[in-house]
Amino acid sequence: MTSFVTTPIFYANGKPHLGHAYSGIVADICHRFSQLTGEENVLITGTDEHGQKIASTAQAAATDIATFVDVKAETFAALWPELTIQPDIFIRTTQSAHKAHVREVWQQLFERGDIYLGSYSGQYCVACEQYYSPRELEDEHCPVHKKPVVTVAEETYLFRLENYRQQLLDYYLAHPDLITPSHFQESIMALLREGPLEDLSVSRINNSWGVQVPNHSEHTVYVWIDALFSYITAIQQSGHANTAIANTAHILGKDILKFHALYWPAFLLALDLPLPKKLVVHGWWTIEGQKISKSNPQTTVNPSTFSHQLTADGLRYALVRQKPLYRDGNVAIGELAEVINADLANNFANLVKRNNTLILKYFDGQLDDNLSQDLDAECEQLLSTSRAQLAQVIGHYQDYDIYQVTLVLKQLLDQLNTFFHHRAPWLISKGQDRRQTINTCFVIANVLQQVALSYLPIVPQLSQRVLTEFGIDETQWRLNPNLPLHTIEIQESNSHFARIQLNR
Repeated sequence: MTSFVTTPIFYANGKPHLGHAYSGIVADICHRFSQLTGEENVLITGTDEHGQKIASTAQAAATDIATFVDVKAETFAALWPELTIQPDIFIRTTQSAHKAHVREVWQQLFERGDIYLGSYSGQYCVACEQYYSPRELEDEHCPVHKKPVVTVAEETYLFRLENYRQQLLDYYLAHPDLITPSHFQESIMALLREGPLEDLSVSRINNSWGVQVPNHSEHTVYVWIDALFSYITAIQQSGHANTAIANTAHILGKDILKFHALYWPAFLLALDLPLPKKLVVHGWWTIEGQKISKSNPQTTVNPSTFSHQLTADGLRYALVRQKPLYRDGNVAIGELAEVINADLANNFANLVKRNNTLILKYFDGQLDDNLSQDLDAECEQLLSTSRAQLAQVIGHYQDYDIYQVTLVLKQLLDQLNTFFHHRAPWLISKGQDRRQTINTCFVIANVLQQVALSYLPIVPQLSQRVLTEFGIDETQWRLNPNLPLHTIEIQESNSHFARIQLNR
């Protein structure tokens, strides 16, 4: 069975920033882990290119709108290779196949009576392109962008959201782990329990930059319907049926939770389609305490700036190591460099280098797997605790808890380094028992192979270099917490990760 992981479909009215990179990195880690278990997994990303905000931004830049979104889409597409991310599908909402799909969806909803023409008056945030109820506002300001809202009254098509409130609540009750972390699901369930939901405005009038509503050319389809259904357009492009949305994990920031956890499943229920397998919700990164946002120039640091200073692997690692997924975190590049150097350069790469150097120097680069029959008690104990920790790593990956993955791997490497120094295998040159040195290097090398595989979704370049040195093709190996012991064969011993030196 093919599964899918998606990033948000990023709004293409500005350049990508670190928040976009973070969503992409988390999605890519989930994608790579699925592949590492032998599952066929498709990574989807793309750009949301319609709406009044984009039209206004292009006009302010004195640029043709189509040219404007082409440039923005290319900027987002160019971001991913710099972060060692290779999406399988890059969807654009301006693609003709997608627009046809949106019109088809609209027609189905309209024919079923879920959409009707009416009018709506409310407090509207242009930046979010959505209405807010009075209780959601913060002193007449949007809770996300902190900007004043405007009162808008206009003719609009409305979606009967209340029709699906109880069905959606029942679904969440039956699937308590659909949203991770769970407190986000609890917040949506509390909203559903509060009582009737207002009908949702799903079209905009006097906005020509969007998908025209069938048979009513003055209206364009609400940009969030357009964006959300691009997930299914992408699934169609992969050659799978719409129902494959059931095998999909959406990675998203907490600011767009309501769109994905309330509106999106309601639309799917209305079309008799299954709901996604998982919503993985992450917090924000801040710079000087301010949320990173395209609308705040002081926070829009290009992700390339960080990847060039920290390396792509370093940035990927630091962002998921510094905080649990659901928390907010403040960017301090010095702190990111410290954790990268401590964990990747010192704890991991340095141990690989030292252990493999000894294997080359004293054992011609080869230790046979029959050594597993003659291990001493300390080695057996190390293997036992390592197996338990590797099982934890797999469990945390399966729970989308990447932060805990990094903590357990750090603990495992701390343990390996302590064992290495306690056993001091380099003392073979001064007469240390040869059997003890062989056992030490053999066991550490085998555990390090599984550590490198465990790190592969997070730091793919570093892991691939280590695995290549061990003669391992990662496409042929699987994570195995049982830690089977293999013959070690190496031809060279390299330094796989240089310490980060920041320019002051």
